Amino acid sequence: MLTIFLGWLRGFVVLHISGGGQERLLNLALQRDIDVYDINWLADDLLEVKAGWREVGQLKKIAKICGCNLQTRRNQGLPFVYRYLRRRKTLAAGLLLFALGLLGLSQVVFQVQVLPQESLMQLDTQTVLRQASELGIKPGALWRRLDFDQLAEELKQDIEELSWVYIERQGTILNIKIAERSIYPEELENATIGAIWANRDALIEDVLIKHGQAMVQHGDTVQKGTLLVSPLADGRADAIVKARVWYEGYGEGPLREEIVQAAEESRQIYSLSKGEAQLQIWGWPPKAEGENMTLAREHFTRELPLDWLISSEQTPPLEVEVICAQTVFWRQNSEEEAKAQAMAQATASLQAQIADPNSQLLNEEVTYQLLEGDVWAATVRWECMEEIGERKR
Repeated sequence: MLTIFLGWLRGFVVLHISGGGQERLLNLALQRDIDVYDINWLADDLLEVKAGWREVGQLKKIAKICGCNLQTRRNQGLPFVYRYLRRRKTLAAGLLLFALGLLGLSQVVFQVQVLPQESLMQLDTQTVLRQASELGIKPGALWRRLDFDQLAEELKQDIEELSWVYIERQGTILNIKIAERSIYPEELENATIGAIWANRDALIEDVLIKHGQAMVQHGDTVQKGTLLVSPLADGRADAIVKARVWYEGYGEGPLREEIVQAAEESRQIYSLSKGEAQLQIWGWPPKAEGENMTLAREHFTRELPLDWLISSEQTPPLEVEVICAQTVFWRQNSEEEAKAQAMAQATASLQAQIADPNSQLLNEEVTYQLLEGDVWAATVRWECMEEIGERKR
């Protein structure tokens, strides 16, 4: 393709060679660096070639040496067009004016049309066209003076019913593609009143606007309490805001673990106390037999109406002590068991932090560390995809 274009710029001649000796002519032309190309046999004794118009004279001299007949069939290329137009100045001037006019008209908007992406419920295309005309988007405007992105944003701000606007050029036609905000039935009005705020720190992944004005977009980092979607003039806003949220949980698992087994039977001791004095009125503690046996004690107080028994302004409280025997021993855990216990605690901590039941786990990072006292610690970080929108009136 480049060779054809360069040949047209330089100008070339289509030649027919007959009379025999065509092969010798081609060999001599190549030896003298004459560019001959597009060689085609039209018949057994007729060869068609193309050559630069400046080299035709040399080819004619070689043809006489080889005894060939050389005929010029047609001339093509820019030099021959220039010669033709130089002899017809009026035609050249007309072609130049036509080219300039065509170039100028290609910079002008001939038609503006609105292309809704779905059926319009609140708007009509004429309203959009009138507002676009006020912003300078109209037939006769020049392309170079129109900033499509800025005009689309201004048009979206001027017409509250629009949720999306995109302007594109198609030849001399300007297409305004629009999408309308959703209309809600009356029974959903109260569910969408007020703005939508972030209920935690997150990285915005996707904002699907149903009703309202988006204040954030994909890739924005927000903190808890950041305004995500503001309501329209009707005071309503509704959207689905998906974001990446990070959580961290912590747990520990000892290699040497204390195990306590309490006895099934427990005993209660009742006593009255006033100041430092204490009077036991019922019960006796169990016996702790064995070196691993201990007593577990639990205290609570009951207020009893004992004014008829003790004459005082303040009735002494009834102290109740629950005592039970328990066995204490130590268990040696393996490293895998200690890590599994630490991991279970960290996971339980993470699950307690997540409020969204539809939270989607994207990535998990686990780090183990051996602490003093032969305790394995697990730090677990979760990256989740969640809905972070919180509606407030």
